[in-house]
Order: sequence, then structure tokens, then C-alpha cells
Amino acid sequence: MIALATSRLVLRPWAPSDLAPFAALCADPEVMRYIGDGSTRSPGEVQAAIVRDRQCWSRHGWGLLAIEHLDTQEFIGFCGLAEPDFLPPLRPSVEIGWRLARDYWGQGFGTEAAAAVVDWAFTFADLERVMAVVQLDNLASHRVVEKLGMRREQRTIVPGHGVWVDVYALEADGWLGAR
Repeated sequence: MIALATSRLVLRPWAPSDLAPFAALCADPEVMRYIGDGSTRSPGEVQAAIVRDRQCWSRHGWGLLAIEHLDTQEFIGFCGLAEPDFLPPLRPSVEIGWRLARDYWGQGFGTEAAAAVVDWAFTFADLERVMAVVQLDNLASHRVVEKLGMRREQRTIVPGHGVWVDVYALEADGWLGAR
């Protein structure tokens, strides 16, 4: 696993101390509003998600990273790469995603973390393309993907949830050429 640093954040592997704040984040209905069908997650589901992410790192050499605020060392969310299994037509592909505690919304942390992950994905993980899947009403995430320079490729419905999403993509040559 890796660790990344930005001017305000550290993106690092999951630590045992992340479970409680991550479970609190995933129990917040506002945070989960645009995740899947909007359901909150139990502590057991959160623990299982961390285990699945560690397996993703083992299989692919990429996955999700906990986000820690540089000044306070507080866990504020996660950002990283995942397989979009919830949307079979996109497979095989790599999705970038993020989730932040509400206290950290609207301050540019999502964009900052996502840009660091995208840069790492294209520079060190040798990925050629990353996707983002954003529910139509999630205006904040639409702004993040646009700031990253991603382009909308399609609008579709997530099977099982009936939720409409926009699917964005970013190519390595577009990202690296813009630096």
C-alpha cells in the first residue's frame, strides 16, 4: 500500500483507529445520501468494506485510502480506487471515489484528495483510464469530477437501486499532458 500527501491531507492505508470514525461517517444519512440506495451502514458492514478493500489492494495494487487531516491527524474520510461492481456494464474498469465527513464538505478536500489519487493512478499505478460514477443530484461530486477534467460519457441507471447516474472518464494522457 501507499501513502500520499497534499498540502492539507495525508492519504494512507486504513488503521484500526479508523473503524469508529468511518462507522460514524457511514451512519450519517446525509453523508450516505448519494451512495448506492442511500442506506446507512452498520459497523459490521464498515468493517467488511475495509476487509474487501485490503483484498483489492492485494489483487490489484490499488484501492481506497483513509484521509487524515494533516494538521489534526483526524480521520475525515476516504478516497481511492475501486471496481464498480454495482454497475456491471462498466466492468472491467477502475472507479475513483471519495467520501468525507460533513464537517469537511465545501472546503476543497474532496478535489484535493481525488487529484492526488488520480495523479498516483496515472503516474505510478500505470492505469490508462479512471471512471467516476455520480448520482444526478450530487452537485458537489459533479463539481469535483469537472475540476479533475473528467468528461461525461453516459447517463444510466444503477441496477438494483434504480438510481440515475452520470458516468465520467479521464484518460491518463489527458491528465499527464495537462500537468
